[in-house]
Amino acid sequence: MSNEKKHEHIVHRKDGWAVRAAGSERPSSIFKTRAEAMDYARELAKKHNVCMVVHDDQGKFDEFDCKPEFKNRHVVKKGSGWAVIAEGGSEVAQIFDTKGAAMAYAYELAEKHNVCALIHSEDGKIESKECSPEDHPGILEVFFMNLKLNFNKL
Repeated sequence: MSNEKKHEHIVHRKDGWAVRAAGSERPSSIFKTRAEAMDYARELAKKHNVCMVVHDDQGKFDEFDCKPEFKNRHVVKKGSGWAVIAEGGSEVAQIFDTKGAAMAYAYELAEKHNVCALIHSEDGKIESKECSPEDHPGILEVFFMNLKLNFNKL
């Protein structure tokens, strides 16, 4: 059984609105209304740190929601050591003596929680960002969905 995280899709069927993982034909649940399906899919997506992708009643992409609960991790210089902190905050996960040890920890957290690890230089500039499309929720998929959504609005 694959441990790969898959986005939750909401699709219309004759018997209601189905919620299913990407690539799966079998739904995890079926609801009478789209709103009920979206509530359920949103919770699943939040729990598994993936995206919720909503299709209209014709099966075409309609909207998506990608708000990972666990935030990207940054490796930054802190005093004489290196800290791993959550994006957008000052929450320090741990401080390490070496940058390499901090990077290893950040990569471990990023992989475990399906987010990115951003590595900063001593002056604070981002040196690298590790989050391959197959490991991160929706990097390419969200880009193409956004592109399609914006194109359809023209």
